[in-house]
Amino acid sequence: MLRIFLEGVIGDSAPIQVGLQGLNTDKTTVSDYSDWTVTMNWKDSNHEMNVTSGIGMPFLYFEKDANDVVEIKVNSGTASINDEILIVENASDGQDFVFYAPSGSNWVQSGNLYTSTLNGKDYWSMAMLPQNTSSVNSTAQDLKKYAYVFPTNTTTSWSYTENNSKVTTTFQVETDIKEGSNSNMLLGLLPHQWYNTSSNSPVPSAYTYSSVRGELKMLEGNSFIVENTFKGILPTIPYLANYSAGFSPSNLDAKISQIENDGLATWTDSYNEGQVMNRLIQTARIADQTGNIEARNKMIATVKQRLEDWLTYTSGEVAFLFYYNDTWSAMLGYPAGHGQDNNINDHHFHWGYFIHAAAFMEQFEPGWASKWGDMINILIRDAASYDRNDTQFPFLRNFSPYAGHSWANGFATFPQGNDQESTSESMQFASSLIHWGTITENNTIRDLGIYIYTTEQTAVEEYWFDVYERNFKANQQYSLVSRVWGNSYDNGTFWTADIAASYGIEMYPIHGGSFYLGHNQQYAQKLWTEISQNTGVLSKENNDNLWHDTYWKYLSMVNPQEAVNLYNAYPERNLKFGISDAQTYHWLHSINAMGVIDATITADYPIAGVFKQNGETTYVAHNYSDSEITVNFSDGFKLTVPENQMRTNRDIDASGVLSSRFHASFSKWKC
Repeated sequence: MLRIFLEGVIGDSAPIQVGLQGLNTDKTTVSDYSDWTVTMNWKDSNHEMNVTSGIGMPFLYFEKDANDVVEIKVNSGTASINDEILIVENASDGQDFVFYAPSGSNWVQSGNLYTSTLNGKDYWSMAMLPQNTSSVNSTAQDLKKYAYVFPTNTTTSWSYTENNSKVTTTFQVETDIKEGSNSNMLLGLLPHQWYNTSSNSPVPSAYTYSSVRGELKMLEGNSFIVENTFKGILPTIPYLANYSAGFSPSNLDAKISQIENDGLATWTDSYNEGQVMNRLIQTARIADQTGNIEARNKMIATVKQRLEDWLTYTSGEVAFLFYYNDTWSAMLGYPAGHGQDNNINDHHFHWGYFIHAAAFMEQFEPGWASKWGDMINILIRDAASYDRNDTQFPFLRNFSPYAGHSWANGFATFPQGNDQESTSESMQFASSLIHWGTITENNTIRDLGIYIYTTEQTAVEEYWFDVYERNFKANQQYSLVSRVWGNSYDNGTFWTADIAASYGIEMYPIHGGSFYLGHNQQYAQKLWTEISQNTGVLSKENNDNLWHDTYWKYLSMVNPQEAVNLYNAYPERNLKFGISDAQTYHWLHSINAMGVIDATITADYPIAGVFKQNGETTYVAHNYSDSEITVNFSDGFKLTVPENQMRTNRDIDASGVLSSRFHASFSKWKC
């Protein structure tokens, strides 16, 4: 029996129960699914009921065996019958529901039980009416035309156009028209969708609903198109720190030397391993920029040895390995941690670090991917297979194409539904696909990363940050949330209720793909003001949940000089696990030299960005290819970038010979 729940976790209330006469089972299975629908099945030896539900869809779609009798139990509210329509008003908290049986059907009432043979048919549907509907009967009649158009398949497809940086996503529904002449469904678009519909897409024009994600706008039709703009990422930031007052190259060298000989733990899990590898990777990139090749090579060797250990298996090995679990069609890494193995949690978080490490290895050891790339591509397929016909992995395991973001809990084991905490690590996963796809010239993986990155950014801005102030409830205390659940959101984390952690987990780790955090300057400034009021970041508080380096790098996206000032004032801070002091120092001073990201200018190459400060514009691009390229920016600027190098328009390449006439010089020395 299907219980219709309203707000809250499962078990809060069941004002309506839907089932079949004689159906006796407590087991619910999935009989079918598509990109944003799922069909649930209840079955015993004599009866079977299937119910299809879709994200944003105001209807549930029911099917049964021809001889079964539908049975609806109304536990609260007022029920009324109008031919084949059964209306339940005020089922709970003023919410109204309507059941649509096939034409010619009758409902028979016995107390609070309503039954129907459906006039010999095998289908019916149920709609939730918009909240605060003033005329229930007329609205029920108006929705009737959609009641018999059943979804049979939903698909999402995407494309990336380099020359204008546009990401286009098409949502399509295939239908089965049970009766009537109407062929259109009623589709509910979420804020990140209706705010970004393409100019050539149908747009919502029907009813609206209030939802935990904000206003759900109804579109009459079976397809729509969303268009977003990809604004570029970088592998690291250019070495322009010498333009920043107070920067010392010798201090940076000293900070690099502090970790260049660091090894990796002899026993750790895949998540912590990724963080520490990232610490070395970020620092090795800086050492490369400064010409400290010895330090760079040490860190490359450390990452290479451990990464390749993870990617291979030798008989008897028990640590630093992956294996394929065919029960869950999943790659598991050991040692695991955080439920990565026994709950299939966080695969995109963990693998993002490894994929980024692989792109790093291919950059500094060209040809590495020819030996190890197949294994990296398996990790990508595990977390986000782009192939619907993949026989080993599900399509986009972690990423929900309709919700617009990733989920982290493999089995959705909490009563609130699935969840995602660290959107910043989800965005890092997408960044890693862009880097890996670009450097290996695999445009399919590159474009997958750009699609996930750009789409998830819009969802993060709507549902974790509420940058447009239209989705959070009035009682939401802070300007972001750290956990989005299937039916709620909050500022907790999975290890502490400290608000400092709630802020930090949406930023860490800061890297060349983190500049989306600064695209909306007004929101970023607002959030920093709130952070400075609600945490001890300005008072040098010693708090393991307050990650000063991460906060400062976030601040640099709106006020670079103040970020440098805070760094200089607190040299004795404790460093968060996974953070490099060299990266913080290099980042803050280089951003102080370039200014804040300018998201209004895009490029026709994905590894690029634009920064502005005091009227000066800095154009940056990193060329992963083996040939010189010209990167065209949307404002008309062109930047020539040599093969396998990063360039800015502020680079100075000078060479020559200093010479003088001996006698003239000698005579000057005699004066």
